[in-house]
Amino acid sequence: MSWSPISVGDGRPSHHSFATDSSFFSLASVANGSIAMHLEDINNNNALYVCTGAWNVTNVGSVGPPLVLATADFTPSLTDLLATSPLGKPGLYKAYPVVTLSTGPVAMDAQLIAVVALP
Repeated sequence: MSWSPISVGDGRPSHHSFATDSSFFSLASVANGSIAMHLEDINNNNALYVCTGAWNVTNVGSVGPPLVLATADFTPSLTDLLATSPLGKPGLYKAYPVVTLSTGPVAMDAQLIAVVALP
């Protein structure tokens, strides 16, 4: 997932793939509501914010061959874009989707994103 930098209040959808360091995950039978974007504020003791935006699975993925990573688009909610929320204020955040599977929640690979105030 290549998502940084982004502008404060940018509500455009972002595209994400679903993998961890040790595995990848199929999103077959996973409801869009079973995915949540987590942001940890690096400059605020890693305070956790769980976004309320919407997910749209664009490819469920397959083990192959060939291996096809699962992908989904995340669209932030208006609440996610408020000045009191990470996507609404400048900062450095660790961002990662969490998928709730039948075996429990699984955090996907994270990336650092910079939210910047551009003129």
